[in-house]
Amino acid sequence: MPKAEAIHLLKSLFRERARWKAHELAERMECNERTVRRYILHLTDAERWPIDAGKNGYALREPSRAETKLVGPGEVASLVMAHEALRALGSSELAGNLRDELMHLCRGSRDLGNTGWQNLGTTVHHEAVRGEAVMDADLYGRITLAMLQRQILDIRYRRMEESGSFTVRIFPHKWISRDQCWYLIAEDLERGGQRAYALPRVSGAAAVARPAGFVEPVFVDHYEHAFGIWTPFDADAPLHEVCVELTDYWAGIARERWWHPSQRLEEISPSKVRVHFRVNELVEVKSWVLKFGGAATVIAPSALREMVLEEIAGMKGNYDL
Repeated sequence: MPKAEAIHLLKSLFRERARWKAHELAERMECNERTVRRYILHLTDAERWPIDAGKNGYALREPSRAETKLVGPGEVASLVMAHEALRALGSSELAGNLRDELMHLCRGSRDLGNTGWQNLGTTVHHEAVRGEAVMDADLYGRITLAMLQRQILDIRYRRMEESGSFTVRIFPHKWISRDQCWYLIAEDLERGGQRAYALPRVSGAAAVARPAGFVEPVFVDHYEHAFGIWTPFDADAPLHEVCVELTDYWAGIARERWWHPSQRLEEISPSKVRVHFRVNELVEVKSWVLKFGGAATVIAPSALREMVLEEIAGMKGNYDL
């Protein structure tokens, strides 16, 4: 067995159980005890695992601190994201247990110095959440559990333009996040077809029994060419090659943003870029272009140029000019 694989297996064994005799490890790893001792030495010296050796074998003193060395800035970022994710769990027992483990990790890492778990939250600015993007963590969790258990759900849903809600039976596929809002991608088992449901407009979810002979719908990613997940997708419809030129401030913003999966950026000058992407529908793209005002010029397609010009003419007609 290659050394890397053997070290990985040894770590897995100590995660499974904190105390082992040398002959037990040798048997599980299919090697001799001298080789086991060599791998144990690697863990204690090179990776600083707190493993004690004695007459009764090997014992991992503090499992939560066994792999606390941070190997790069990316892991610090992961810790901050974990800190933020735990906010949603509030004061639950699970949140408390996870925080305890992560606090041990922070204390055991020389890379973090005196930085503790409680300090990680100071790196993120928090504002009161307003509007449609508020997440119901309990509902998100119940739907996620249904996904993992391959369950059918009845959800209560409200359309954007309506005040009342209705029940729809779905088979949940995936979550997708757009514009700081979570959307549930699911199969509509009554009307047929894959649809997107905004989580803030889902007010309830209940699992229902599978009917006899139920065949799970296959998830198909319809969103590669969709400009936002609200855009209708038609596999047989032609794709529009869109090119929009942005200048000055918005050119700088374009260099930092990823608006579409097929996006490609063309540098024209320090103050001018062209954004390219492919879409089925142009209606949402028209609204996207208009938000940039005079900093945006549609290069292609001509149909999009005409839609923007018609909208501008309509806007001018709202004023006595």
